[in-house]
Amino acid sequence: MTSPAPDFLQAVVGYRAWHVEPDGRLRPWTFTALPWERGANEAVCARDVRHQPPVADCMCGLYALTDPGDRRLDFRADQAVGAIAAWGDMEVHRTGFRAQHACITALALPDRADHDQRVALERAAERYGVPLVAPERLSAEALRHGAPLPDDLWGPEPVWPAGRPRESDRVAPAAPAVDPAAFGTGSRGIALDAHLWVETALGAVVVGLTAALARDLGDGLRLTLPEPGAALEAGDRAATVATAGGTFGVWAPVGGSVLAVNPKLIDDPGLLARDPEGAGWLLRLAPREWERDAAAVTWGAAASRHYAAVVARDAERGDAFADVRLERLHAMPPVRSAGDVLAVLRAERDAVRFADADAVHVELGGRVRDALAADPAMRAHVGRLDQVVRFALSEPDAALVLDLRGGDARVVDGVPPGAEVDLELSCTGDDAYRLFIGKLDASAALRCGELGSSAGIGPTLRALALLKYVRVDAWDAAPTWAR
Repeated sequence: MTSPAPDFLQAVVGYRAWHVEPDGRLRPWTFTALPWERGANEAVCARDVRHQPPVADCMCGLYALTDPGDRRLDFRADQAVGAIAAWGDMEVHRTGFRAQHACITALALPDRADHDQRVALERAAERYGVPLVAPERLSAEALRHGAPLPDDLWGPEPVWPAGRPRESDRVAPAAPAVDPAAFGTGSRGIALDAHLWVETALGAVVVGLTAALARDLGDGLRLTLPEPGAALEAGDRAATVATAGGTFGVWAPVGGSVLAVNPKLIDDPGLLARDPEGAGWLLRLAPREWERDAAAVTWGAAASRHYAAVVARDAERGDAFADVRLERLHAMPPVRSAGDVLAVLRAERDAVRFADADAVHVELGGRVRDALAADPAMRAHVGRLDQVVRFALSEPDAALVLDLRGGDARVVDGVPPGAEVDLELSCTGDDAYRLFIGKLDASAALRCGELGSSAGIGPTLRALALLKYVRVDAWDAAPTWAR
């Protein structure tokens, strides 16, 4: 919010969810050690006791959403949804707020609640002294105790010109949009190979270094952080942490826009090592494809056990943090899952092996020429064909000519003077490569049309039976021009 901040004459109405225990006690999903009390509740920062919540550069405060229809308010069996009235200092954004003080004013009883859920919600309503109402009446009950945030607090929504928008025509929103369906309740996980903890917090994702990595940082930290508003893809290098012992990369666990960087780290980079999972958090992100990216993070209580096993395994191999140590990394595509590995392999398979005709002549023709020159027996055997064979290649368009006359075999530049092409074989450059390394089933390729011939099938098969003896060693599957 810009300064000066507005004052409200009434308490602000909000809606939120809690974990409901069998005895009716309501606990927040993120900080379960701080259950809500009956009547007024005052926010306490679970990470820095010096805070007077809410603080702009922290996540502390009593959370709520402004829309009772927000899909994050899911009426599931272990969750209670209700209304609150909030007052005091507030940190406000488009879909919700964090408040200094708040009290519960009503709880909702969904129609599909089973017996155990109904009993737990009835006990919660009694414990907190609030009515238990149908979901459609929750808003009306909330408005008896306060008022919603003004509609014009953030100004008009972004406007798009008529027709297909151009980048230069966009009126950008104050903060990147976040799909409310992407978040259920606050939760915490670990991006194992990136050595980052990831936490959901009311419309955003907060990221920081794990304590295991932070212990290895030492003194004299130097940080390179992104600018707020920067766009990141999952796997992009979002930040760099330089120490006397090496330089570490922070790879974005989710794609989206940077909402904020921790301003305390600018003045005190050492906070990252002293309190990495608290006041030393790094980034707050607005995710773009949360459902996809969240699958690459390990969530819940099992995350810590899995992460400890990963660190122990990599430590036995010599370096527990080799995956993020820039001095040890080689340029490679971002790989976060088996699907990413498969995509890389498919891209290599589909890549055109030779960049152009010159590459065919140098890489394929040169290897065939060297193989023939080194093996007189091979030349004599293939020379029995006594023909001029021309390979007419596509992808790329090129030609490779073998002169197999006179009991000899050699690669020539073009059809020899006074000679004619006796057999022309047409295929892709990659198929020609596979033929000469012995990986192409020539008869099958001929039948299915991948290999074309200027002669009948009988003479072509007899020629191929001799040509298969022209053999070169396979080289790296990735084409040299792409390496």
